[in-house]
Amino acid sequence: MKRKIILIVIAFVMILALTGCGSKKASVNRDTIKANNNSVVLYFSATGTTKKIAKKISEQIDSDIIEIVPKEKYESKDLDYNNDCRANREQKDSKARPEIKNKIDISKYNTIYLGYPIWWGTNPKIILTLLDSYDFTGKTIIPFCTSGGSDIADSVNELRSYNSKLNIRDGKRFSSDASDESIVKFINNNIPEKPKKVVKTMRILINGKGYNVNLENNETAQVFANMLPLKLNMKELNGNEKYADLDKSLPVNSSNPGKIKAGDLYLYGKNTIVIFYKSFDTTYSYTKIGHIGKLPDLGKDDVSVKFKKSE
Repeated sequence: MKRKIILIVIAFVMILALTGCGSKKASVNRDTIKANNNSVVLYFSATGTTKKIAKKISEQIDSDIIEIVPKEKYESKDLDYNNDCRANREQKDSKARPEIKNKIDISKYNTIYLGYPIWWGTNPKIILTLLDSYDFTGKTIIPFCTSGGSDIADSVNELRSYNSKLNIRDGKRFSSDASDESIVKFINNNIPEKPKKVVKTMRILINGKGYNVNLENNETAQVFANMLPLKLNMKELNGNEKYADLDKSLPVNSSNPGKIKAGDLYLYGKNTIVIFYKSFDTTYSYTKIGHIGKLPDLGKDDVSVKFKKSE
C-alpha cells in the first residue's frame, strides 16, 4: 500500500512538471517593439490566407493593421492558374499595376510588416503598385508571405531591385497553418532597432574660418556625419569646386541636380567629397550631403578643411 502511494505521488509530480513545461509559450517583447518603433502590419490577401497570418502578427506586436484592397476584387476565376486567368496575365505583364482602392497612410510608422501571397514564384503586381504610390523612404520593411511551397527570397530580391533605395529585410514564408511559435520567432528575429538620432547640422572650418552646414536627411549625410571630426586637404578643380577622396566609401543615391548652387556639399562617386563655391549648370550626377551657408569664393588654391559636429 505504501509503495502504491509513493508511485501515485511520483506520477502526480510528473504530470505537474509536464503541464508546466507545456504551458510555457514563446512571447514577443512588445515593450521593446513599442519603445523602438511604431510598427504596422500592411498586407494584401486575395483568399484570406495572408490575412490570417497578418492578424496573428498584429496581435503579437499589438500594432495597427491595414489591408491593401484592390480596386477590382480578385474572384475565384481570377486565380484559376490552370487557365488564362487575370492573375496569370498580370504576373506575365511587367507593366501591370493593379489599382489600389483604399487610401493608405504610412507616414507615422517606422516599421512596415508587409504581407502578400506568392504568385508565380514572386509578389503580386499590386505590391509594386503600393511601392509606386507611397513613400517608404527611411522605413524598415519586413516582408512575410504565404505560399504552398515557394520561398520568399525571389520576391524580396524583386522588391529590392525594383527600388534599391528601400530598406527591405529578408523576410519569411509561412504556410496557411503556421504555428504561433513560428510567428513569434519571426517577430523576435526582426525586432526593430531603436531609431538613430538624425544629425541635422555640422560645422566646417575652411582655412580656419567657420561655416554652418545644413545636412540632408539621407543615409549618405548621416554616415558622413558619424565620421566626424574629419580633416581633409581639398584640391582645386575647374575654378568652382574643391574636392578630396575619403578612405572609405559612403552610401550612394546619386542623381543629376541640373544646377549646382554655391555652398552645395556633394558626394561624387562613392568616396569623393566636393564643395562647390560657385553656381553653374551641370550634367553630372551627385549625392547631396548638405549646404554650406554664406560660403564665399574660395579662390584658386587648395584649402584645408575641418568637418566637425555642431557644438
